[in-house]
Amino acid sequence: MKKVIIGLFAGVILVGVIWVLIPSGEDAASGVDRAGAGEARDVEAVTAAATDREVTLDASNTHISFSCSKTVAGKVVAVHGGWSGDFDSRLTGTALVDPVAGTVRSLRAQIDVASLWSEHDILTDALLTKGFFDVEEHPTAHFVSTSIQEGVDPSMTMEGSTHTVEGNFALNGIERSIRFPIRLEVGDGDLRLTSAFSLDRKVFEVNFTDTVGFGLLTDDDISESVALKLDVNVRPSAEAVTEVDGDAEGDEGAAAVPVDVALLRPVYTETIPATQVDFDMVLVPGDEAAGIRPFYVGAHEVTWDEFMPWAVCEDVEESDRHGELRARKLRPSLPYEDITRGYGIHGYPALSMSQLSANLYCRWLSEQTGKTYRLPTEQEWLHVYEAGGGNPDEPPADVDAVAVYAGNSEDEITGDWMSRPVGSKRPNELGIYDLAGNVCEWVLTPENEEERVARGGHFESPADAVGAGRHTEHADWNRNYPNEPKSIWWFVDARWVGFRVVREL
Repeated sequence: MKKVIIGLFAGVILVGVIWVLIPSGEDAASGVDRAGAGEARDVEAVTAAATDREVTLDASNTHISFSCSKTVAGKVVAVHGGWSGDFDSRLTGTALVDPVAGTVRSLRAQIDVASLWSEHDILTDALLTKGFFDVEEHPTAHFVSTSIQEGVDPSMTMEGSTHTVEGNFALNGIERSIRFPIRLEVGDGDLRLTSAFSLDRKVFEVNFTDTVGFGLLTDDDISESVALKLDVNVRPSAEAVTEVDGDAEGDEGAAAVPVDVALLRPVYTETIPATQVDFDMVLVPGDEAAGIRPFYVGAHEVTWDEFMPWAVCEDVEESDRHGELRARKLRPSLPYEDITRGYGIHGYPALSMSQLSANLYCRWLSEQTGKTYRLPTEQEWLHVYEAGGGNPDEPPADVDAVAVYAGNSEDEITGDWMSRPVGSKRPNELGIYDLAGNVCEWVLTPENEEERVARGGHFESPADAVGAGRHTEHADWNRNYPNEPKSIWWFVDARWVGFRVVREL
């Protein structure tokens, strides 16, 4: 009996300590406008004015956060999370604005629900797997505006609001029309759009299910109202658009937006969230006469530092998923020999991969960053070569200064030709390295998708073949692969093929 009393006493003390340590919070949703949720409405095309600009929304410039309260041991506790570029979040969208008049005409966004973050990993796991969001059945949420009214709505209380937005919001497969205030601020070439409102999670069947079975927390302990905050900070293009399509399923109907390169950074550094490896991208002006829009291109060829973690699934912690990804042909099978050929890893160009491998890496990189990365088209590659001062019809006069090729790539010990670290030679006039040599680079050929082509010289090229050489994939590239059928991922004999990426604007 004495032990029971002591145990009860200790339990009371423990509960008291926990109660004291639990931080008190507040229900953030009680202090913001309620968005409501009515029947979804028809979405109509928006005709733009002459001064309108369309801007791209992604995880680097658009932050969406949420706050919800729950009651634990009689105390209100605030829970926070959301989607933003600070984490591995993925969202895309567009906004049509008139920065001169200070108005907004349309908004649309799509969110990868599974890429959300919260302040605790356990909580994030619970949100995705324990009954809140049905990410397997409905992996994305999307919003598209149906009406945007200027002026302060008397029913809205958000301080400084300039517009009232109505639009269709779809989550967990449920689409409803919601209404909320926004504040648009324009100054010094930048545009900022902010909003704060609350939604009833029950409307979208965001309900907690205790799959663990401890009974420590029930759905009734969690507030039904969730506060959402939107913060967009972008620089609009200096060129106008004519019309934005009303289709709510994406941006395919949106008009192509001319880009003023003067408003874009000439160089930026991208960091891959899953690996924290970074690389530089260089802005390339377009050629209107040739139908080439401005784009960013990698300052260097893709290195093993960037490519290897993806190729060997280092970014995926669950080892049992490695086989699944390879079985689904989303990651390459491992090669039969040293993937680097012994040339070097850190700072060396990734090589010997098929175009399929390069394309899938670009898809993964796009998913990681929320930007559109891909291989350059052959036309884009040649445009970069010529804009940087090269003549595609003849080798560069200063070949030793600008290219790694057979004349300077021989290893002193083995006598073999081998690649060198990216950036070992002088860049071209755009600040882009190794176009003329080191490894040749995969390009896309939209006019003939069956043809797989690489451009540029490489470390085995003789001096007269350095430059903008064209190499079409051939059976000889994998003649000595030990198995049949030959690998779809790697080449044994074409050890000199690699790639660089471009980013669409």
